[in-house]
Amino acid sequence: MISPTQIPTPEMIRVAREACGLNQSDAAQLVGLGSFKRWSEYENGHRSMDAARWMLFLLLTHQHPSLTVQARNAPAIVGGKRDFVPSTN
Repeated sequence: MISPTQIPTPEMIRVAREACGLNQSDAAQLVGLGSFKRWSEYENGHRSMDAARWMLFLLLTHQHPSLTVQARNAPAIVGGKRDFVPSTN
């Protein structure tokens, strides 16, 4: 079972990436890494991925065991103050 709060092993990272069909470059970009090299270091065990980035990856790839990401109305600046813009859906 995937644990979103533990530091993932290199194997867990690779398996989760492959499960959602991403290459290392796309996975790196998804979680805000500058290049695939850092992601490769995670999968090769040369660096440890922190729990926050691991949780973000699981959420964004719909692999988190108990949480999901949901779209919501984004706040916008209207007339110089923060307001909510209604959804167009």
